[in-house]
Amino acid sequence: MLRMLRICAIAVSLAVAPSVAAQTTSAPVIIRADEVTHDQELGNVVAKGDVEITQRDRVLFADSVSYNQKSNTVTASGNVIILEPDGDTMFADYVELTDDMRDGVIEQIRVLLADDSRFAANRGRRENGTRTTLRRAVYSPCKVCEDNPERAPLWQLKASTIVHDKDAREIRYQNARLEMYGIPVIYSPYLAHPDPTVQRKSGFLTPSFGSSGNLGAFIEIPYFWAIDKSQDATFSPIYTRDEGIIFSGEYRRRFNKGEFEISGSIAEADRRIGSGFAQETRKDEIRGHIFSLGRYDIDNTWRTGFDIERSTDRSYLRRFNFFGSRGNSLTSNAFVEGFRGRNYAAANTYLYQDLRSGQRPNTPRIAPILDFNHVGLPTKFGGRFSFDANYLSLYRADAADTQRASLKFGYDIPFHAEAGFVTTVRATVQSDLYYVQQADDSNEDDGFTGRLFPQITADWRYPFVRDSGQTRQFIEPIVALVLSPNGSNPGAIPSEDSVVVEIDDTNILSADRFPGLDRVESGQKVIYGMKFGVYGEGDGRTTAFIGQSYRFHADDDLVNEVGIERHLSDIVGRIEIRPNRYVNLLYRFRTAEDRIEFKRNEIGFSLGTKALNFSGNYLFIDDEASENDLGKREEINAVMKSQIDDNWSVRMRMQRDLGENGGTLFAGVSLTYEDECFKFTTDARRSFTRDADFEPSDDVIFRLTFKHLGTVTTAAN
Repeated sequence: MLRMLRICAIAVSLAVAPSVAAQTTSAPVIIRADEVTHDQELGNVVAKGDVEITQRDRVLFADSVSYNQKSNTVTASGNVIILEPDGDTMFADYVELTDDMRDGVIEQIRVLLADDSRFAANRGRRENGTRTTLRRAVYSPCKVCEDNPERAPLWQLKASTIVHDKDAREIRYQNARLEMYGIPVIYSPYLAHPDPTVQRKSGFLTPSFGSSGNLGAFIEIPYFWAIDKSQDATFSPIYTRDEGIIFSGEYRRRFNKGEFEISGSIAEADRRIGSGFAQETRKDEIRGHIFSLGRYDIDNTWRTGFDIERSTDRSYLRRFNFFGSRGNSLTSNAFVEGFRGRNYAAANTYLYQDLRSGQRPNTPRIAPILDFNHVGLPTKFGGRFSFDANYLSLYRADAADTQRASLKFGYDIPFHAEAGFVTTVRATVQSDLYYVQQADDSNEDDGFTGRLFPQITADWRYPFVRDSGQTRQFIEPIVALVLSPNGSNPGAIPSEDSVVVEIDDTNILSADRFPGLDRVESGQKVIYGMKFGVYGEGDGRTTAFIGQSYRFHADDDLVNEVGIERHLSDIVGRIEIRPNRYVNLLYRFRTAEDRIEFKRNEIGFSLGTKALNFSGNYLFIDDEASENDLGKREEINAVMKSQIDDNWSVRMRMQRDLGENGGTLFAGVSLTYEDECFKFTTDARRSFTRDADFEPSDDVIFRLTFKHLGTVTTAAN
């Protein structure tokens, strides 16, 4: 019987629709219900029982609905639900709507926005389908407690009036108060914020405030300016108790084929320099920084860009630590590069700024460095030709200037034997021409120098693989022979890009273990090693490698390098153990060639799940294995993370120098609560870095993030 009534109701709705269309300019209305009565004389349609009314893209559900065709008015009661075209959903006890269900009065209204944010009010009025005014209303993006729906959410905004203006994409409040778990914490006579559809809009951002050990109390009040769809700017003045105002800001712009960003700061502040009795304070210096980035695609082959990082002095960014850490140096670079087929070309310039304490060698300026690389197609013999070209022009303020031109031709061909072993032969010829202009106070003459360096390498590998049940075992012996003339590093050739060199498991099999082009590993040598592996069906695996090289003639030109000039090199290797995704251990080592005396030990580990995870690494480097005369080093980094439950997590970090005069370098702990509408983070940390311009400091930072309202950051030390 019910099925027959519904079919009848649908038939009535089809009869009503043409009539409505004839009497009003509104869109046709389709009504579905268990029971429908139609008074044609009065133009009333009354529907009861699982009523569904559709007009344009709006859909209304209710227990009972009365529709007047002449006034185009819909009155609904009982479990009213309205589905909006933009994804919002309204719930009410009673509604009276006109003008295609866009305008009207709603009693006991509740609104679920497309992003799951919620409104609730005693009474609401809709205008033009885009403006909703709510009286005695509340707003919150937090989910309702399933066990106790009447319980107050984590946070909510209550107001005497809330206006949701969809045209302006803004939510405005009068007499608003922020409540946490139903307890009022902040009051404002007026408040406004973008609605969930807004990605960016001009206005003040949430301020940050706190205390820094080097600057005292501070407050930052940023203002965001959405200039148009392709560009915006942020002005962020920062007031500090000890150093006054820091003016900072950022500008960003997107183009059809590129982007541009620039940020920076400027302050008039004191600067301490020197050490001990020689320390002095320079009053009211102009200090600041600039960071900038640019990218532009010229066409499908070429692109250009730049990165700029500069500071007025080496300690500014560490003392005024609002702008992120850049480590021990700042790098500025401009480039043009192209990609086409098997070719790559690039032109770069580099400018460096050293941020380390103490007296340092003059930092170089590189303008330009040109590169071209080509890899050929396979020849009929199966090999490939390659060609690399480089030009470098390097300048120093009080040291020698260098210009270098380098060409390298190569050909490599692999051979696969039926027995299973693989052999690869590679032949290269590198030619380098240098012009060195000595410093004014040097006793050496300016002039040209160079070299021609041919090299032939043949490596042989014989992989053995065996399947055993659910595991696969793998063993691969490796032998390589490298032939090149001795003494190919004349003393007149400067070493700029080959200063830092060491041997480890990543480069022991390389024909040339020098980085850069200024030094080459000349002479004849044989390299041998072995790879091992056991692999399970899942994530489990255990792998290992061990290798060494033997040089037929010691190279006196490399006597100052680290372990590559002797007959027998040190033994290097690694072991990785990963039985499952919860355990990962990595051990890398370097030991003396003729005895078990470790010169380098490195251990990395990750143990546990998201509930509790320990990770870190330990590093030991002996004096003999330390590149660039850095001396003996021993340190450990450790991290403990725990996802306590769906909302709470904790993270602890520690970095410690284990050397004789070492100590803890950094320690910190953070506690985070996060759900769908709120995030709270407490971050406590101790920095032990000291300089003339800044002291070690303790910092405690609190961050409160309210969904749609922004972030509140506080700090104390």
